[in-house]
Amino acid sequence: MPRHLATLFALLAAAIAISCSGNRIITNPLMTDKGEILPVADPCVSMFEGNYYLSASTDTGLVSYRSADLQTWECLGPIAVFPEDDPLKTCIWASEVHLINGRYYLTYSGWNPATGTLDTNLGVGDSPCGPFTLIATPLIHLEGKNAIDANIFIDDDGSAYLYFSENAASPEFPAGYGALRQARLTADLTRIDGPIMPVNEEYADWELKSVPRNVRCNEGPTVFKYEGTYYMTYSANETHMGDYGVGVQTAPSPLGPWTKADYNPILYTSDADGMSPGGLPAVSSPGHNSVIFNEKGAPEWIIYHRHAPEVSSFPSNDRVTCINRMWIDGEGRVVTDFDGKAY
Repeated sequence: MPRHLATLFALLAAAIAISCSGNRIITNPLMTDKGEILPVADPCVSMFEGNYYLSASTDTGLVSYRSADLQTWECLGPIAVFPEDDPLKTCIWASEVHLINGRYYLTYSGWNPATGTLDTNLGVGDSPCGPFTLIATPLIHLEGKNAIDANIFIDDDGSAYLYFSENAASPEFPAGYGALRQARLTADLTRIDGPIMPVNEEYADWELKSVPRNVRCNEGPTVFKYEGTYYMTYSANETHMGDYGVGVQTAPSPLGPWTKADYNPILYTSDADGMSPGGLPAVSSPGHNSVIFNEKGAPEWIIYHRHAPEVSSFPSNDRVTCINRMWIDGEGRVVTDFDGKAY
């Protein structure tokens, strides 16, 4: 992705701290070990063997990074899914890597040239950065529709669940829609076990700001369990435009019923810090997050992308990766230290 004025923005980003945990100070946007802004989208971060590993989307495919402190990231190279000469290697994004039963499982959204749809595929490997062997291609295929942004959740009893976004146009929504779906997975994770069900068909006003270009859109789900309650973070509106944001919904079981929080959104476009050098609100369209947990299993950080500072018009794919503290308060609400400012 093009990154103009990267050095200037890196210096500005490094000047102001946003979050700290013990002696750890994090600044936004996140940086590479070469002193450049981390130019990736759809970040999924987990800790494996004492380091944080990030899988993310770029214009040229999936990429893996590693960090000891969440602030500075070392690029480990492309995530190997296709052979080097396969043209489909650039038509993939929204990856997640999870350690399940001693092996690393990769989900990603990819173009299926045989059907003209975007499907969700599954791979497995022995390292969080690959290579991965594809074992379910597709894991999800919807006739005439796209199945993207998959998230696997393993419950305390070992049962597996899958969450994703169904994207398509329809007579009711000719401009397109995105709706969250959920299903059980088989024990080996390679097949849907039972029906695919809606997550929540209710849409709050803040989730409909992409109208009419994209009538409604929920995507990028991440599910976790904390103190007996199931939480799902999700993104709404359209990532390429100016009103993308993150909301929360909760449920008493992994398949719902899901209730969207009345305090949504928890991440949102904001000009509280003025305008960016590109002329947009300094925080533009934060979304497609993952959640990072502490050693006790409690949520500690929310990591997400937002538009790069030099973006001046929409639609735009130029995004950078940011992070904020996140926790669950005494009333079970998801709280972050995000205040709408760019630092």
